[in-house]
Amino acid sequence: MTLSDPNDLTQEHSVYRKQTSIDDTQPVKTVSAARKRPLSRLWFLGIPALIFAVLALATAAGYVNGMSAREITQAETLASAAQQQMDQGIEDLLAGNYELAMQRFEYVLSIDPYFPGAAEFLGQALTALNKPTPTASPIASLTPTATPDFSSHEGMFASAQDAFGRGDWTTTLDILIRLRGEDPDYLLEEVNRLMASSLRNRGMDHLFATRLEQGIFDLTLAERFGPLDSQAASWRQSAAFFIFANSYFGLDWSLASDYFGQICQANIWGGCTKYGLSAKEYASELAEEDYCLSSYYFGQAFGYVNPGGAEPTATQVAILCATATAPTPTLTTTPTPGTVTATATFDFTPTPSLTPSPTEGTPATETSTPTSTPTNTPSPDTPTPTETPTA
Repeated sequence: MTLSDPNDLTQEHSVYRKQTSIDDTQPVKTVSAARKRPLSRLWFLGIPALIFAVLALATAAGYVNGMSAREITQAETLASAAQQQMDQGIEDLLAGNYELAMQRFEYVLSIDPYFPGAAEFLGQALTALNKPTPTASPIASLTPTATPDFSSHEGMFASAQDAFGRGDWTTTLDILIRLRGEDPDYLLEEVNRLMASSLRNRGMDHLFATRLEQGIFDLTLAERFGPLDSQAASWRQSAAFFIFANSYFGLDWSLASDYFGQICQANIWGGCTKYGLSAKEYASELAEEDYCLSSYYFGQAFGYVNPGGAEPTATQVAILCATATAPTPTLTTTPTPGTVTATATFDFTPTPSLTPSPTEGTPATETSTPTSTPTNTPSPDTPTPTETPTA
């Protein structure tokens, strides 16, 4: 048996050798802590800027959303008012209240010119009222016109005078404008007076026919030639006030009823009808807040328009108002014959008297007898309204 010598150099031994890679032979880059610090500082400085940017974007988005929500709310309010007036207009049309139906449909079209069916129903109301026939005017109506003479300035001016005499204000103005274009200095004062009178008269015709904007426009042009007369100035002011009052119709019933109540006193341009409508809607709004004021406006409204579906509410607030303002009953007692009624009498007239022959050590005593009788009888406190609403 052959033994191997562990010290034998010829013996094969397995030797573990670590394999080296290419990466181990490359130089290693060391990053110092001093170079990392600026990056950290920049990161902390960028955080506030990022937060500010996010807040700015959120604020802008919230503002845009708020504006959109408000516009949507306004549009929904107008659409609801238009639909309500449309429904009531159809009811008035079926009930034969053509004037009221016409006003409702006109209001709907002022909100939405393309509201479905509003134009058709307005046409039916106008047909039933035999419109558009203008109302009678105190100024002479139009008559068939003659052919104007444009051969000369004299002929043109004479034709304008003829048209003015017929009450054809538009033809008069057309001729005078053409004459002024050809010769601005021809009969300057006479042409100015004729133009001013034609504009004034045509403006008044527009107002009498409820064409308020056109009437105000013509009267304003006439005023450029000189001051308006008191009648024309008064009518123009009333027309402007009517347009102002009409801007609140359907939006603020309180102000609409107040303004149309003033116009109703003159009874022009259907102001009383609009006052009745405004007062009825305002009374409905007050039904939960002020019974007596609501009852008052219902009473005013029903003098000009039909109660319609508001009659039960009007009856209810009238009862509640009467109950709230009823005087408190006073309890009175009627004595029955043979019955003794006890009455208390208190006399407060002190009459001190010394006890005769007071004994020693015993103080004198004073006695007083009450003699006054209370005469103040409480009366019931009856609440009465202190404010009387005015139209």
